[in-house]
Amino acid sequence: MRYLSSNDVAEILGINISTLKRWTDSGVIECSRTAGGHRKFTMQHVRDYYKNQNVARKNNDLGLEHLEHKRIYDLINKQDFSELARKLADASLESDELSVSTIINGAYMKGIKVEYICDEIVEPASTMVENALRQGYLSHVETFISRKLITRIVEGLNQNKPNGLFNGKTALCVNFEDNLPDLGVVMSEIVLRHHGYNVLNTGSHADLGNLQAVIEKKKVDLVLFFLCDMQCCMATVKDNLEKTEKQTKLIAEMAQKAGVEVIFGGSGLQFLPSVTSSTDATFIKYSDLKQIIV
Repeated sequence: MRYLSSNDVAEILGINISTLKRWTDSGVIECSRTAGGHRKFTMQHVRDYYKNQNVARKNNDLGLEHLEHKRIYDLINKQDFSELARKLADASLESDELSVSTIINGAYMKGIKVEYICDEIVEPASTMVENALRQGYLSHVETFISRKLITRIVEGLNQNKPNGLFNGKTALCVNFEDNLPDLGVVMSEIVLRHHGYNVLNTGSHADLGNLQAVIEKKKVDLVLFFLCDMQCCMATVKDNLEKTEKQTKLIAEMAQKAGVEVIFGGSGLQFLPSVTSSTDATFIKYSDLKQIIV
């Protein structure tokens, strides 16, 4: 679980520590406490505050002194997703981790649904970077660095929904050996977690035998593959397609024999048309994934 300090939350809300203390004592904003009585907050606590307190929606600057970050929060308040996506693309290419974090975590704390953050901000930003690569404006290394930074910040949202009992179902997210970095898998995991699933993520080097053991031991209900068509993801390169297709079919067959639902996401599915018959559902947008699983 990712925690924010009282100082962090006071800065975000634009209030002083004594006001925050009074608000927690009166229940205006929830918090957890350490054994020593110190207050600690999660981003979910801040999300709930914005959801429940109308006055919070009037505070567009969120107490941040950095002018650029004030602009970011103004865009979040306006839900100007196209401009947020552009800023995210630029910030990731400049390795501006603070701005990348402000955009993604700021949208999350403002209560924007995770599937919309993925569909309307993160995915368009990734597409902008990919288009620049294809047009020769960026190198593969620059693109990889951008995508890796975004992946690291986005993955932090999983800490707000740690695995627990929730809806009692377990999902296994499978990444491909040549598909790095795995932003699509990470965003799929976030949507699954935020809609009640316990989620296991194989990373990129899972052995088939180990997967079968995990499916049986962990009582997996759903297996999810994700394959994009970005050039930095090597699983769709011509030389790797045959291996990717074979790997997908074997895992899908294994899952279905065990009575496990199989979902395949991402635009990379266009390269593997024969795989469609091996899956129970497919999705391109994360809002579509939400509709499949709820």
